Amino acid sequence: MRSGFSSQNAHAKYQKYRNKVTHLLEINERNYYQSQFFSCRSDSGKMWKLINSLTSSKEKRSWPPEKLFDPIKSNYTSNPQVMSNIFNNYFVSIGQQLASKIPPPVHHTYPVKVNGPKNSFVLHDTFVEEVNMVINNLLVSKSNRQNDIPTHILKLCKNSLSPF
Repeated sequence: MRSGFSSQNAHAKYQKYRNKVTHLLEINERNYYQSQFFSCRSDSGKMWKLINSLTSSKEKRSWPPEKLFDPIKSNYTSNPQVMSNIFNNYFVSIGQQLASKIPPPVHHTYPVKVNGPKNSFVLHDTFVEEVNMVINNLLVSKSNRQNDIPTHILKLCKNSLSPF
């Protein structure tokens, strides 16, 4: 028998209520986050802040790193130029290293029949009204990182841009 409980009956009651409380906490947590996502469904900035708050760890790491191990000299360095070269050498060579680990393809003696693409897609025509609607729905208070053109400039020029 577990210590702290006078009988098996008391322990069974404890487990029953513990499970109920855990279940209720899970339901309430799910409902809370659903309402949070619902409240920021039209604001992508708030949505990403919520997502980052849920996924980010408490420990923040500094970037770039203060020190980096130099495999050539077998020591740590804090020299930015040496650190840049270490990163460059790593990314230049990683493709060849990974490719060398891929086994060669097995050649079959029978011919492989190719029927063409299994999936395809069609790009439909875009209309001026559709482009204007998208530009009108852009939030002026948010930055446009895709092309670095301020949103208020896009809105001012929409009549010139939408025919193209």
